[in-house]
Amino acid sequence: MTFDDPDLQGQILEMFAHQIEEFRRGLCETMGTEALRALLHRFKGSARGVGAFALGEALEQAEQEAASGAVPLLVTVETCLTEVSADLSKLRNL
Repeated sequence: MTFDDPDLQGQILEMFAHQIEEFRRGLCETMGTEALRALLHRFKGSARGVGAFALGEALEQAEQEAASGAVPLLVTVETCLTEVSADLSKLRNL
């Protein structure tokens, strides 16, 4: 999708880093399982779009838990977010 353009790749990853921040804010502000499910669903697509597949899977699991009416445990999501954020930091410093 980026045609091996490193500048475009960097821009996309920078946008994703901002989406991580927005997602975390959204988690703090979200009330109710439907709003949480929608937030998880939107971010899942972004994660998979940049190749953060483990994060995408964790988000899908949490989304399914929310869809069943349960409050999802977000430990795995948070672990993946931490790992992806660390990877993004490393890429910025290259």
